[in-house]
Amino acid sequence: MSRLITLCSGSVFIGLLSFNAFAQSLEEPVNLQAPELLTEATNWVTVLDKQALVCQLADLESCLKNLPSSLQHQAALSAINVRQAMGLKSAMVLVVEHQSIAGVIIVQAEREPKSQTGSLGLNTYGIELANQTQLSLWHEIGHLHNIDLQGKALPLRLSDYQHEWLADVYLFWRLAQTKQLHLAWQQLHRRNLAVIHDSDNLSHWSAPQLQFLLQQYDQQTLATSINYVDFITEVYPLLPNFSDRDMAEFSSLIQRTFGAGVVQPLPNYMFWRQPSLAAILHPTLNYLMGETAAQKWLSQHFIPADNL
Repeated sequence: MSRLITLCSGSVFIGLLSFNAFAQSLEEPVNLQAPELLTEATNWVTVLDKQALVCQLADLESCLKNLPSSLQHQAALSAINVRQAMGLKSAMVLVVEHQSIAGVIIVQAEREPKSQTGSLGLNTYGIELANQTQLSLWHEIGHLHNIDLQGKALPLRLSDYQHEWLADVYLFWRLAQTKQLHLAWQQLHRRNLAVIHDSDNLSHWSAPQLQFLLQQYDQQTLATSINYVDFITEVYPLLPNFSDRDMAEFSSLIQRTFGAGVVQPLPNYMFWRQPSLAAILHPTLNYLMGETAAQKWLSQHFIPADNL
């Protein structure tokens, strides 16, 4: 007996603006030679005690034939419906209820963004995104791990936003296991720049959680093959976990700070949220602008925490 239970999308293609400043190096020492995409991008991957099928969109029809017949007959897993759901996304995951299969991950690498930009006043800053296809794949695999852990290591009920940042927590763990933790800084900067570019991208804003993890864990600590279940059991209670009201307030503050048509700063607007937002944005602004310019920009737009 098998049953399709949900569809959730992960890494969404974000349109990019023209830019006039590109950061050249990440905050941590980086080897930007992107490793080859692992073989798991073309076949089956392990998700706890199950498997997930990874399909390239271009080969979707033939790939879906690898599923058991009971799943192939599901309407939502028909090639035409999957293509319609995929749209312009670079990757998405279809979650199924099955005794041995966790879901199907669909990828179209040509839709992966090569860069991410965001405007600060009259200047538009950006970063190049190294190895993004692999990162997006691990993000989608993370969705499946976390869904399987609901009611166990994770709460039974999770919001859409929690699902997204938890997928990046899995990505962080995976990067640590493969000694690529510098790319977690790239992901943090990408998520921050995305919300600067458009507050709608708060749906995927994992920068608060990634910042906490990068402050608390280093490569050596996490390269000791700690399994994901033990890792998420340890860190979930410690991670920033914002309510819907929290996110609505962040959204309002971000729109007022970075939105189109903003003509002057309002230093007292949402003052109780400003210290948290400034602290989360600070590593990205420092990386993009340099410490002196970043501190000046923050002092012009946010009230320092010690002045509240």
